[in-house]
Amino acid sequence: MKKLYGVIGYPVSHSLSPLFQQAAMESLGLDAAYVPFEIPPDQIGIALKSMEILGVEGFNVTIPHKEAVSGLVAGKDRISTIVGAVNTVSRKADGWFGSNTDVGGFQEAFRHFLQSKIKKDVSHPMVLGAGGSVRSVLFALRESGFRRLTIANRSLDRAHRLLDSLFSPDTRKEISVISLEEMSNQGVGECDALINALSREAFPDRFALLDRVDCSGIKGFFDLSYRPDGLPTSFLKVGLSLKRPVEDGLRMLLEQGALSFEIWTGQSAPRDVMAEALRKKLGRSLSFGGEMPKMV
Repeated sequence: MKKLYGVIGYPVSHSLSPLFQQAAMESLGLDAAYVPFEIPPDQIGIALKSMEILGVEGFNVTIPHKEAVSGLVAGKDRISTIVGAVNTVSRKADGWFGSNTDVGGFQEAFRHFLQSKIKKDVSHPMVLGAGGSVRSVLFALRESGFRRLTIANRSLDRAHRLLDSLFSPDTRKEISVISLEEMSNQGVGECDALINALSREAFPDRFALLDRVDCSGIKGFFDLSYRPDGLPTSFLKVGLSLKRPVEDGLRMLLEQGALSFEIWTGQSAPRDVMAEALRKKLGRSLSFGGEMPKMV
């Protein structure tokens, strides 16, 4: 009997996960299908019960359900418990089990960015935004050895609440918080890499908040967002204008999906196959293999 996997979100029709997950399953000869499920936020509880009845083996979780699903699963791994968000769910004997592969996906994508593009030491990243995805980014950076971090967000209160829920006072001593307005007036200080977690839709034409900022000390620009047409996001256009290395979120998407695949199947994800599926769809190449460098 064919095993059923999928991704839930609202909306979800834009998701590229079915494309590369199905390619991975077929390449290994698995009798399985991976499909999108568009679930409105007020139906998430019913949806999880329905998927259990239907015999779904596992599924990914995307916006806006990651935090809600975290409170509905029967069990969770260490990372999703700390971060408070689940993006991978698998079937267990006692019910749904939640995992978070966003952390590992970001770690691998950022390591690759450091190794293949920046090729210089980075010691003090600045993260733009304080939404749900920032929780995974901050946790990933700290787990990877970064002690000095700065968060820039519109609301200082939101950024401080995020830190309070994620770290103890002792472990967040070297994490600074500034407003986006302060950053535009005062600059990025000693930060040497910019990681954007603000919505791409918030800046459709250009990343105007960086217009007045001295980014001469920034060694690279990393965006969690990506454009399906392969063009650079507004944020990355700033980095390109300064002739700095840039990276969008497509590799992170693939890496977190590969980790999900391994949780469900117990097999190594065929990353090259998954990347080739994306290349055929988007016209963009993603290479894999080689030893990743350690974080500085």
